[in-house]
Amino acid sequence: MKKKRLVLVLVLAVAIVTALIVAIIFTNHNSVQTGNPSRRDESGQNLNDEDLSAVDGSNNFADPSDSPIYSSEGKSSPFLEGSIIGEANNPISENVETVRRIVIPEAVTIFDGDNVGFYANEDFKDVVPSDVSSFSDTDLPARYDSRNYEGRCYVTEVEDQGYTYLCWSYAAIGAIESDILKHYSDISYKDLDLSEKHLAYYNVHKQEDTVNNGIKDDYRELVNADNVEGAWIFDYDTNYVAVGGVNDFCISLLTAWKGPVTEADNDAFQAIYGSEYLFKNNTSLPSNAYNSEYHIQDVIEVCASEENISLVKQMVMEHGAASIGVNADSKFWSKNKGSLYSYFDGKIPPTANHEVLIVGWDDDYSASNFSSKPKADGAWICKNSWGEVSGKDGFFYLSYYDETAGISNAAAYSAVRPGAKGWYDNNYQVAGFITNVSSTLDDAENYVVIYSSSRNPYGVIFEAKGNESLKAFGLMAIDSYQQYEAEIYLNPVMDDDKLSFSDLGEPFYTQKVSAIGGGYHTFDLSRSISLEEGDKFFILIKPATSGRLVMEEAGDTVSQANYDEWNNLTGNFHNCYTASGQSYYISDDGNAMEAQSDKDFFIKAYTTNG
Repeated sequence: MKKKRLVLVLVLAVAIVTALIVAIIFTNHNSVQTGNPSRRDESGQNLNDEDLSAVDGSNNFADPSDSPIYSSEGKSSPFLEGSIIGEANNPISENVETVRRIVIPEAVTIFDGDNVGFYANEDFKDVVPSDVSSFSDTDLPARYDSRNYEGRCYVTEVEDQGYTYLCWSYAAIGAIESDILKHYSDISYKDLDLSEKHLAYYNVHKQEDTVNNGIKDDYRELVNADNVEGAWIFDYDTNYVAVGGVNDFCISLLTAWKGPVTEADNDAFQAIYGSEYLFKNNTSLPSNAYNSEYHIQDVIEVCASEENISLVKQMVMEHGAASIGVNADSKFWSKNKGSLYSYFDGKIPPTANHEVLIVGWDDDYSASNFSSKPKADGAWICKNSWGEVSGKDGFFYLSYYDETAGISNAAAYSAVRPGAKGWYDNNYQVAGFITNVSSTLDDAENYVVIYSSSRNPYGVIFEAKGNESLKAFGLMAIDSYQQYEAEIYLNPVMDDDKLSFSDLGEPFYTQKVSAIGGGYHTFDLSRSISLEEGDKFFILIKPATSGRLVMEEAGDTVSQANYDEWNNLTGNFHNCYTASGQSYYISDDGNAMEAQSDKDFFIKAYTTNG
């Protein structure tokens, strides 16, 4: 009898568990999605449309303690340390290093290079790093604030991202605005307002007209891959407002000269609140992608670790601001949202879910002001994108020892306006996007492909579209303290998609270059090179320091469907990246540079007309 009762109990238990599992699956499939923790109301609970319908955001809670908030934990990415996919080459020469193809998270952390070896390298003792001005202020004050420094303000007005997922766009645009104010004294912070909409739109839209056409076949877009009925957002083409992002998105877009533009007319949002207003009121198409009023020529990045606090301070003093990733979960904020300190106690890896802007610092800001106490005093002064009701007039303090910021990159931008030194007419490029995107919010599903560290040469060949002068070249680095020798060859001899060193002969031009920070760097040539229409020029990069190599890997993929928190289909990401055949990597025998049929490298060339 006891056995029968036991069997009956077990059967009932299994049935109950099965029913619960089915119910959970059904509920998760049909419920609204959890919210974006980077949004102004930081709402992660399930909300009805009417709860979010106020176009002015009046239903929001100015104090998060008044709101029944669900706080989403930062997710651990399977790519956090990098996943080795396989060997990328099979060297048979001692002059070629073995490299591996590695997949890493979309928010690429800049690795600290060998700063001692960087400055001790005799071959580069006379080479001035291209970003030296970003790190030149050694006499750092205990407190600095770009909002009021020597009587000037280098920070634009606080903005409100509303219910959009576009904190990344607001942070990057804010950083660019601060750099412009720092370097063009005739512009006032009251008169400068660049468009976050323009940047966000072209993140997921194809643009037919391109600068020199090198990346016209590289694009990503949101599609209704399964022909889901009732996907009304597609009627308005505004699903881009529900796409979260990272600074890599901004580097890809802005160094391609896709913006920035002034926020006006169709380049301005008409609504940022209300589920229907958000999607239905922003249907106006922004201006052409390449109507850039400024050229972004450099994006300086360093990991904002404790060891790099001085470097970040130097960047902020030179550029006015630097964007940074944080974890915006409610439990890490002080009650009035005036201070933020994320601490995970080793339980899960810190993961950023929001981008903000560092505009200053205070070494004496007390550790006791945070929700939990950091190990020491000191904090960054940060500008948020949640409107002036958040924190102190839209600003807050971020601990120097915040665990999320400590593994995130601080990024500062260098913007050039027409007529200024460093303004070029043409941007030759072959790689369009750093990141492969699958999810609107989950970083664990979005990734970047790189080669492991080496000194192996790589390069790109271009063809002049007119009679021009080659003035500069640029490249992307994901490690700091890097040194390179650049060689430029004119009209090289091709042999079955190879450029053999014996045929290349002596380069037309050589130059040693270096950079302290990671990110995207432009290197001015010490003398210009005259090009005639049809001339081919090969830029060969020979790293003098070991570093990882980022690439755009060719592919045509469609992700699973993404939904917003109202359970509206925002779409499947269609990533279409085409290899140009113009990128080259060292052959296994070390005798030639081989054309790559499945990837492109982030090398650009800049020319002026005439």
